[in-house]
Amino acid sequence: MKLELKTLSFKTLFPDYNIHEQELEYGGILGWGEVSNFFPYKFVCFRKGNNKETAAISLTEIETKSERRMGNMILKYIGTELRFGNRITHIKLKKIEKMYGTPIAIDDDFIDMLRYHYLISPDLFICIGIKTSNSKLIYVEIINDSELISEIIDVRRNCDIRKNC
Repeated sequence: MKLELKTLSFKTLFPDYNIHEQELEYGGILGWGEVSNFFPYKFVCFRKGNNKETAAISLTEIETKSERRMGNMILKYIGTELRFGNRITHIKLKKIEKMYGTPIAIDDDFIDMLRYHYLISPDLFICIGIKTSNSKLIYVEIINDSELISEIIDVRRNCDIRKNC
């Protein structure tokens, strides 16, 4: 699967938004994150250390019309077919599994959301969150850095509701 994550920059994609950089720890690794003043914790574009390439994005609790519009622009730029606000039925989950493989974990640590974790390759991890009350996509995290993935994956594998953790 070829995704255009490494070249993503919120500053470039959203020149009219007030995007700023701040030092950030993501998965236990220091780096820099681009965040929006309008949606400070909902949209994060993370670069590891002093790297220029994006290592991870986290789009969290994307539910309002303006959040969905911004989030869907990001997902379109990256090259994934996922879209915020779309209903993810059992049939669509099977289609996602066909594309991404079987989830390595499913967790319910959040109120009204299930997160499905997919390790596609050693350097590509995708997590999607579906709101349980309406089955809509509200969370996407994509990581394309093997060190960052290994830091996150062990913790998340242990939070699998199918294993009753």
